Amino acid sequence: MKNLFLLIALFTGLTAAGQELMGQQLVMGRVDTLHSVILNEKRTIWISLPRSYHSSPKTQEGPAVQEPVSHEPASQGPALQKRAVHEPLQRYPVVYLLDGNNHFASVSAMLRQLSPQDGNQVFPDMIVVGILNTERNRDFTPYRSNWWLYPTTQDFGFNGGNDRFAAFLEKELIPYIDSLYPTAPYRLLIGHSLAGLAVTNIMIGHTPMFNAYIAIDPSMWFDGRKFLQQHVQPDLIQKRFPGTKFYLGIANSVQKDLDTTTILKDTTAATFHMRSIFKFRDMVLQNANDSLCFAWKYYDQDTHMSAPLITIYDGLRFIFDYYPIEVDARYYDPKDNRDPAALFRSHFKKVSQQIGYTMLPPENLVNLFANSFDDVQLDKKVLSLRLLNVQNYPKSFDANDAIGDVYAAQSNVKEARRFYEQALLIRENAATRAKLLKLREVQ
Repeated sequence: MKNLFLLIALFTGLTAAGQELMGQQLVMGRVDTLHSVILNEKRTIWISLPRSYHSSPKTQEGPAVQEPVSHEPASQGPALQKRAVHEPLQRYPVVYLLDGNNHFASVSAMLRQLSPQDGNQVFPDMIVVGILNTERNRDFTPYRSNWWLYPTTQDFGFNGGNDRFAAFLEKELIPYIDSLYPTAPYRLLIGHSLAGLAVTNIMIGHTPMFNAYIAIDPSMWFDGRKFLQQHVQPDLIQKRFPGTKFYLGIANSVQKDLDTTTILKDTTAATFHMRSIFKFRDMVLQNANDSLCFAWKYYDQDTHMSAPLITIYDGLRFIFDYYPIEVDARYYDPKDNRDPAALFRSHFKKVSQQIGYTMLPPENLVNLFANSFDDVQLDKKVLSLRLLNVQNYPKSFDANDAIGDVYAAQSNVKEARRFYEQALLIRENAATRAKLLKLREVQ
């Protein structure tokens, strides 16, 4: 499998991930704001869109939104704002990132690099929404508490606004994103430290809001573990979490020469944070019913601040473990008669069952394999995959233009003309227009 994707990478070449070229600038995403009635404040969000989104045909409303943009609330709320100017070819799961300013760049780049392009297909294409903070301690704590790990008289403002923040997500931000972008009915929530506490509280108290959760070294010490003991444990026992995936990452917050056995036996404040997370892990393992799909990992070589990147990577691998398609190298044997399109249809039928909605084989992933078959002149397999794309994405310029090329190479002038003309109805293109004129000269 690894050798196969190396082969594809050599055939197709590699491109930079995580950025779009606009003039002389590399742009990672767009900035947006919306006014929250629930929180009574303006919230800033950063949005990263998959490259396949930008290949969608434009509607007649005008050009794509440029950066930065700002949307003030309409009279009936932010969810009723003007819809996006793209007519989507496909819809995308959405990753909601707490502490967005800290993790937006790394997560956006990771998803682009490992989604269907350049020989990678670890994760599906996804939209990333980074939520910037205004009052972090307010938004991420489940109720008011001034308990702290060490003796102090300072008021940290742990005033318990997480349920209101969850209402903002559910009733304002998620509908707002859904109204502007081609979102699929699959959402993930990711948070680190105090934001990991918020992820846990939302997973326990507002489970259906998201399909999957990643909590990175969460602050389970909150309120001297009273939240853990009086709220989390009873809910784990009483509630069900159908179809929900939850990944927990635990960092090494003390010196590396101490093993976990020693840490768990310790009684000092220095290890209380880690011991609280392990306590939470045990609660989930012992009390959560089988409806919650749970995994965890201890990162003994990573600190509280270095753990997010690797935890998010591992968490996403766990959540989308069913997504990668296995195309063995024997498909490239000229004597092999298997149809790759049938493999894609079968695999993404299974993916759809796992993710909970119909996910078609991504156009860019199918193109990747079609191009690699083309490079070794396996024409029947190229045609099969090009037909699959045009069947699934009839409004795609690229799909119609590509199959037009296949028929032109076969001297099937009638079919080549048909698909070139269809491509030009979607988008005018000088190269395709020239190919069509050349076919007319042949006739």
